[in-house]
Amino acid sequence: MLRIKTLLCLCLLALNVRSELRFANVRCKEFHPEFASFEICRIKMIRRGVSALNIHVKLHQIPVTNVSVNLSLYKKANAFQPFLYNNTGDFCAFQRNRKRMPFLNIFFNAFMSTSNINHTCPFDHDIIVENLVLKEEMFRMLPIPNGEYMFNLKVGAYNDWKADVKVYIVTRTKFGE
Repeated sequence: MLRIKTLLCLCLLALNVRSELRFANVRCKEFHPEFASFEICRIKMIRRGVSALNIHVKLHQIPVTNVSVNLSLYKKANAFQPFLYNNTGDFCAFQRNRKRMPFLNIFFNAFMSTSNINHTCPFDHDIIVENLVLKEEMFRMLPIPNGEYMFNLKVGAYNDWKADVKVYIVTRTKFGE
């Protein structure tokens, strides 16, 4: 009888499990302001526990036909340490065939609906990510344990790094709420 009660309690507790996934901070740095500059780079609080990412990059030299990206994931353990992923690739080729780089695909799928970079090269307009709110289902294919993480995205054009965006997120599992 005790086993049945314990099993029933565990099942009810499992039904009440949810994850909190939110932005903690964002830092944007441009290496060549004559090429592109950040007009907006901030986290906006929507309501308690929910924040939205807003980034607006003004491109000064258009069209951009050659884009490279480096995306890496870091986990905080005293300081941010490399954690599992570090991918570099041709973004134009990635946009033509998104299955070639699964980690980039998971990351960029998270904000394709709130951005204007959902097409292949060339880019002849500003890059905008507006009101991106993290949801648990966005990273279903990328299971990450509780903790603080940093996604570091370096963007290059014509074989030269142009910008660096560091997005800090926090993930926590909550039981019984």
